[in-house]
Amino acid sequence: MNINKLEKINHETEARPFSIHHTYVGGDNTNALYLHCHPEAEFFFLEKGTVSFCVENEVYELFSGDAVFIPPFLTHNADKAPGDPCRYSALVFSLGWLSGYAGGERNLYVSTLSENRTESVMILRHGAPEHKESLDRLSHFTGYSEQPIEKYEMRLIGEILINVQEIYNTVCERINRQIKTDASKEGIQKGVDYLLKNFDRHVTLSELSELSGYSESHFCHRFRALTGYAPFTFLNRIRVIKASERLIVSEDKITKIAADCGFDNISYFNRVFREQMGMPPRDYRTKGRQHRYSGEAHP
Repeated sequence: MNINKLEKINHETEARPFSIHHTYVGGDNTNALYLHCHPEAEFFFLEKGTVSFCVENEVYELFSGDAVFIPPFLTHNADKAPGDPCRYSALVFSLGWLSGYAGGERNLYVSTLSENRTESVMILRHGAPEHKESLDRLSHFTGYSEQPIEKYEMRLIGEILINVQEIYNTVCERINRQIKTDASKEGIQKGVDYLLKNFDRHVTLSELSELSGYSESHFCHRFRALTGYAPFTFLNRIRVIKASERLIVSEDKITKIAADCGFDNISYFNRVFREQMGMPPRDYRTKGRQHRYSGEAHP
């Protein structure tokens, strides 16, 4: 499970567990989408232009008509060449809603997507016959914001469900089979869940290994194999997630945010944040707010 730079923007309402964002980026900018993440899944549809779309450490070149599916909690951003404007739409939707529809939090779809594996990222290519129907559905929501929501809500929900089914059939079913063959996963998942809930306090390796039922060395080995990170590197990623959302939506001082997110040393916080986000916390706050409050409509 890869946890990253959580974006504290509510992408759903109490009644509607999705949101649609339309963005135009002019030729002068080279950054099309700032580095962030959120607890919802996302379909990103590039209507015009070319971007280098990065999910975690993987970079994908997207061209007009292409799309990408991003599982929850994975860092993503996009850059483009100067002088080349782009326009895109993003459909962001809650897995909590999907779990309610499809049999609870541990149903096949939600449990696999919630692993936050980069293997669940899926690129949909314009011109590829096997992607045509999915892209046709994604192209619909580019014009939805021009209509009252009651004119398209049920259709959009159906399109989300169909596209998630296609994602599962293409990539997630294979991943789910791999997960089931790993007998140690349940114990490691307990450690992951514990870190997610207790990121703001001091956590020891002995706590985690006892919780999982494994020795400390075996816990560390299996944790890295299943998540890609050592336990405390993973913990720092969770803490940076929480800090990044607070930086954008609150006026709290950076020192308070760091302390509230489990860092007892501001210098260490600054270093870890820069390593993960590619910029200091103060710069991230400025850039994140600029993107958050910039226009999200077609010009």
